[in-house]
Amino acid sequence: MPRLYLWDTNIVLDVLLKRAQVNPYYEEIYISFIKNDWTIYLAAHQLCTIEYIYSKECSRANITLSEAWKVWALFRQRVTVLKTPSTHDWQSPLAQFDLMDYQIECAAKLIEAKIISRNEQFIARSSSSISPVQFLQSLIQDENVELTVPFLDLKTQHFEIRPQLEAAFDRTLNSGWYILGNEVKQFELEFAYYCEAKHCIGVGNGLEALHLILRAYGIGAGDEVIVPSNTYIATWLAASYAGATPVPVEPDERTYNIDPELIEQAITTRTKAIIAVHLYGQPADMDAINAIAKKYKLKVVEDAAQAHGALYKGKRVGTLGDAAGFSFYPGKNLGAIGDGGAVTTNDPDLAEKVRVLSNYGSRVKYQNDVKGFNSRLDELQAAFLREKLRKLEEWNGQRKVIASAYLSALKNSKFILPCVPEWADPVWHLFVVRDQQREKLQKKLSEARVATMIHYPIPPHLQQAYSDYGYNKGNFPIAERIHDEVLSLPMFPGMNESQTNLVISVCSTHEIKRASYSEDEIPREQR
Repeated sequence: MPRLYLWDTNIVLDVLLKRAQVNPYYEEIYISFIKNDWTIYLAAHQLCTIEYIYSKECSRANITLSEAWKVWALFRQRVTVLKTPSTHDWQSPLAQFDLMDYQIECAAKLIEAKIISRNEQFIARSSSSISPVQFLQSLIQDENVELTVPFLDLKTQHFEIRPQLEAAFDRTLNSGWYILGNEVKQFELEFAYYCEAKHCIGVGNGLEALHLILRAYGIGAGDEVIVPSNTYIATWLAASYAGATPVPVEPDERTYNIDPELIEQAITTRTKAIIAVHLYGQPADMDAINAIAKKYKLKVVEDAAQAHGALYKGKRVGTLGDAAGFSFYPGKNLGAIGDGGAVTTNDPDLAEKVRVLSNYGSRVKYQNDVKGFNSRLDELQAAFLREKLRKLEEWNGQRKVIASAYLSALKNSKFILPCVPEWADPVWHLFVVRDQQREKLQKKLSEARVATMIHYPIPPHLQQAYSDYGYNKGNFPIAERIHDEVLSLPMFPGMNESQTNLVISVCSTHEIKRASYSEDEIPREQR
C-alpha cells in the first residue's frame, strides 16, 4: 500500500500563499506530491477554515478574489476530502487540547495516513503527525525500504474512491430503506446495461445466483448438470443445492476452461444444463458450448463470478448463454465490501422466477407463491457497487496492462503462461502460471516479499465434500495436474510498475524441469 498523507491546514496555506518565510520547505513538499502524482488528503472540516483564512490573506496582499480562487481551484484538483468523523473520544488528550487537531487526526486514521504539519504542539501530541523535515527525510528512507508486493490490495482501491463510497453510505443510511430499495433497483439497471442484458436480479452471493438459476429452470432431483472438473467448488455446489448431480468434464489444458469437445460424451438422458465457467476472467468457448446445448435441448448457464466485463468475440459475458451468475465477493473485479451476487439474462420468465425465488417465493409482501429463499443483494452493498461499477473499465484496463507486462517479459520463461485465444478478451481476475516445481517458485517469490496464492490446490472431485461420489485420484487427470501446478501471481488495480517489475525479475530467474510436458500440452505461443 502506498504512503498516504493528509495536510494540516497550515501546510495548505503555506503552499497557496507561498509562505517561504514560515515554511522554507513548502515548495519541495508540493513538488514531491506533483512528481509522484500523490493525492493530497484533507478533512472536510478544514475546507471552511482554509478558504476563510486564504481569502483574508489574499485581500491583505491585494490579490483579487478571481486570481485567488484560480489558485485554489488548481490546488483542489489534487485534493481528496475525507469525512470528518462524527464520533469523538473526549478522553483523548489531543481532543481536550485542540478539537480541530483531534478531528484531523481522526480523519487521517481512517486511511492510515500521516499528517504533515508544522504545528509543533500538534506533532508532539499526535503519533500520526510529522514535520516537513521528517516528511522529506522519509522520502530518502523510502528509497531504501525493501519493496513488497501483496497478492491483492483492496485498501488502495477503496482509498481512490473513498469520498464516493462515503456518499453512498450516507445516501443509503439517510434513505431509511435497507432491503430491496432504490440502490438495488438502480444497480440492477446499471449492471444489466453494462452487461448488455435485459434483466439483472441482485442476490446474496455468486453461489446463490447459480443455484437460483437452476431452480428457476426446474432443475432438481434426478437431473444432471455438466460442470467443469477444473473450477472452484461453488460451481458444483450450485447443482447440488438444486438437488441435481454435478457431472464433471475435463478442461482444455491451454485455457483451463471446460473443453467443448468432451462435453457431448458426458450427456445422458438426465442432463438438463451445462455450467460454463469463465475461469480466471477468461471466457469459455461459448459458441461451441451453445451448439451442443442446442442439439440436446440443454440450458447454458455462465458462471461469470470472475469475469465482470470480459468479452467473447466482442460481446460481454452475461448474455452468452441462457443466464449468468455473478459474484461480488470483495476480491472480484467488481467486488462489494461484503458479499453479493447477481443474475443476468435476456429471458423475462427466468428473471421473474429468480426474483420471486430470491425473496421467499413472494411477488407481493406476505403472499408466497412458491417455497423460496432469502437471497437478496444488500441495499448498502448495491450502493457501493454502483460507485465501483463506474471504475470497472478503468480497473480492468489496469489489470490488462499488468498482464501484458507479465506475458511480454516472461514469454521465454520455463513455466507455462496463460494462453488467450484470438476470440477472447479476458479481464485478468487472476494471472495464473503453471510450474511443476510450484512450491519452489512460490518460496522464491515469498523470500523476495512477493505474495502469491494457489487457485485451487484441490479439485472438486477430490474434496471431502464430494467423497460420497466415489471419485479417486486419476479420475480427472487434467484437472488434477492443473491443480498441482498452478500459481497465481499478484494482480490488482493500483499495482505499480516497480511491483510488477519485481515479480517479473524473480520469475525470470526461476528454473524448472519440463520433462513431463508434451508438445500438445504446451501453448503454441511458448513452444
